[in-house]
Amino acid sequence: MSTSNELRGDLAAKVNFPLYGIDMLTDRHFVVAGGGGAAKTGVSNGFAIYQLTFNGDQCVATEVGKHDTGSHSVMNCSSYEDNKSKNKKLFFVAGLDDHSQLYYINKKFEIARSHSYSDQIDNDKSPEKPPVCKRKPSEKENDIDLNKSSESLRKGLLSQRRLRMLAHPMDSVKTDKSPSESFQKVVKISSNGKLMATGGCDGYLRLWQFPTFKPLRDIKAHEKEIDDVDFSPDCQKVVSVSKDGCAFVWNTKDGNKLCQLEWTPPEKAKYAFKRCRFSVGESEGQRPRLFTVANSVSNSKLPSFLQLWDTSSFLLIKSVAHTGSPISALAVSPCGKFVATGSMFGGSVDIYTSYNLQLVKHIKNAHSNFVTGLTFVPCHTETGQNVTGMSEGAVISISVDNSIRVHRVAHRRWLLPVWAALILIVIIVCLSFILCSYLGL
Repeated sequence: MSTSNELRGDLAAKVNFPLYGIDMLTDRHFVVAGGGGAAKTGVSNGFAIYQLTFNGDQCVATEVGKHDTGSHSVMNCSSYEDNKSKNKKLFFVAGLDDHSQLYYINKKFEIARSHSYSDQIDNDKSPEKPPVCKRKPSEKENDIDLNKSSESLRKGLLSQRRLRMLAHPMDSVKTDKSPSESFQKVVKISSNGKLMATGGCDGYLRLWQFPTFKPLRDIKAHEKEIDDVDFSPDCQKVVSVSKDGCAFVWNTKDGNKLCQLEWTPPEKAKYAFKRCRFSVGESEGQRPRLFTVANSVSNSKLPSFLQLWDTSSFLLIKSVAHTGSPISALAVSPCGKFVATGSMFGGSVDIYTSYNLQLVKHIKNAHSNFVTGLTFVPCHTETGQNVTGMSEGAVISISVDNSIRVHRVAHRRWLLPVWAALILIVIIVCLSFILCSYLGL
């Protein structure tokens, strides 16, 4: 019989505020963000950092840092790990109303103890019982015993070290200039850490130098608010989607429009792109992929679509229908193998193979409310394998139900399709008859 975790995914942690944004910080650390907003409801605003581990049965997330953002909830976010620096600098950008707020994440180790180290040394030096007919040790022997005791305590305390990740506010920049209602809808840092893209209610796609926040391009991209943006793996292109129904690909160097993504919706219904994600190819030299999500605008009963686009011609390669609910979240795995979607109604999560959009895993009712964010754990690394129980893929999902769940994909066995198996059986039977005839049997 299937357990609740197998059906809904591993319940890694619960947070005390609604969740709207998620991103991986390192191979084993991720950040979730959200809040209750400006209303005085007692629900906090901010973001929390978690460390992911595998306890032999399921994935568990342990909080290692938390930052309060006052009366501003964090509705969107992005992070970047600078592996080129000696100390691997971590940056986090939070969308606070119509601003992008930059944070530097500092790693710090704390030792959890009830008494100070010197107090424990002193306690060890004080005898519990009076000495009974015992040779008085020499000063040298006393020093040796004290050194052994000190070293033992030091090792014990080091084993109790606890990682803390502290957020330090840095620069902030206004990213949306809508005269009526300014609000940042999305922020994304490029994979090389040199660019940042933002989109908001005014329909402008803005490119910034990162992490200096120096403005580079102001592109009047859409007639309505921008819902999502993403950089190509080579950071030379950026895609934007909007409530105006359009999706455009832009050149990051000069801000020129390269193309518009076009397709024919079913039944001539009105559809709008909701999410977009570039993905690396599964193998070296393989062309990157582009995925989009399109939801029906006019009729909620019509299916939503997960779409795969060719990144040389930007023509639609394949589209799969998702019935029952519009799609609210989209994520791609760092290795390029998988793509995942989250639903708006019912809180389900679906995981597909990226090259042909074949459904690998459907998690029904993963959350009690709509899925607000997804991010993949980098399972192609040794650390990623260890924290997900040697899974082929694992995606973390969040929702306004305050829960964080991990959905793991076990390594798949390569099975032949039914038609291929039948053809193979026919070939084997024919070869058997030929062999028997040749042997005169």
